[in-house]
Amino acid sequence: MAKIVSNWTYRDVTKYLGEMGFDFYEELGHSQSWVKLLENGEPDRFVEIKFIQGFYSSKALNKMIRQSGINPDLWFKWGNA
Repeated sequence: MAKIVSNWTYRDVTKYLGEMGFDFYEELGHSQSWVKLLENGEPDRFVEIKFIQGFYSSKALNKMIRQSGINPDLWFKWGNA
């Protein structure tokens, strides 16, 4: 990733994923699973989001970016808008 994505909160991540076609799937204790479905209704991608107060570390955020399959530059652009 060329640019660092930082200062993302739980609310930022869930709002962004919702805008990118992901929906809440299930509770996983202190985490949630969000899913993006294919046109036929089959799951395409799952992203695990831990509920935290404050900002995600770059390591945690990079993991969510990889799981989402969304270009990191799009995350960066949205986060800086």
